[in-house]
Amino acid sequence: MSRLSPHDPAKLDPATAALLDQLLTDYGPYANMLNAFAPRPPALKHLFSYLVESRKDGLITPRHLEIALLTASKAHACHYCVALHEPKLASHGISQEAIDHLLDPEVPGLDEHDLVVRDYAVLVTLTPNHVTDAFYARLQRFYSEEQIVELTIRIALCSFFKRFNEALGVAAEDVVALELAHGEH
Repeated sequence: MSRLSPHDPAKLDPATAALLDQLLTDYGPYANMLNAFAPRPPALKHLFSYLVESRKDGLITPRHLEIALLTASKAHACHYCVALHEPKLASHGISQEAIDHLLDPEVPGLDEHDLVVRDYAVLVTLTPNHVTDAFYARLQRFYSEEQIVELTIRIALCSFFKRFNEALGVAAEDVVALELAHGEH
């Protein structure tokens, strides 16, 4: 149950209302989360506009981004995000067995690149001070500095969204099937 007052679109200033409508189209049908940010328009604008641009940039493949996001979500037990990202990762050819064992040392069907992303997501989420120079060198085998920054931002945002959603009681949306049907992941 949300701790926030019910959202009344008529009470939003026109610029925020327009932004919210645009983000529901560009970012996705995540009305609960987007509405939770509506009381603070700069956060709504900058956080979600960044995520829309990030999707357009495509610096990280959708498969590897979903590995990172689901791993981070599972590592800190964000039920909202796990429910959102499990089917998205499955849509990229990852088996349910691999998804179920994503945090295990051995994950069937994941290659070296997948595992580096998975391991980085665990480190950033749980023990960022344990990212060693040797591990960073492993990342550099697959990613440029720009891509590593992008990957780090996206992983760290998982922790932010978990805390935000849980603290404010933001209800999860059941929109993944709709997104996947439209080819958005």
